[in-house]
Amino acid sequence: MIEIIILVQFCKKLAAIAREKNRSGSWGAVGAIGWIGGEVTGAVIGASGGSDGMNLYGFAILGAVIGAVIAYVIVKSLKELPTDPNFPSARVV
Repeated sequence: MIEIIILVQFCKKLAAIAREKNRSGSWGAVGAIGWIGGEVTGAVIGASGGSDGMNLYGFAILGAVIGAVIAYVIVKSLKELPTDPNFPSARVV
């Protein structure tokens, strides 16, 4: 349950960073994709190494953290879109 709360807050943070750069808040979904993709990848790597139980969960969490860091770097490295004073939004729909 705590993991879900942290994931939701992380996605909101990424969306806020994207909006500061005049981008769509949908960039927050990159966080969920990175987190879940990293978690599955970490679990597969752990299982292929013969881990089970808490060790397997540790690999999954490590993968989730790596995926989240990659997602954060991607959103943080987005270039800011210029705003046009004659147009209320610079976001591309």
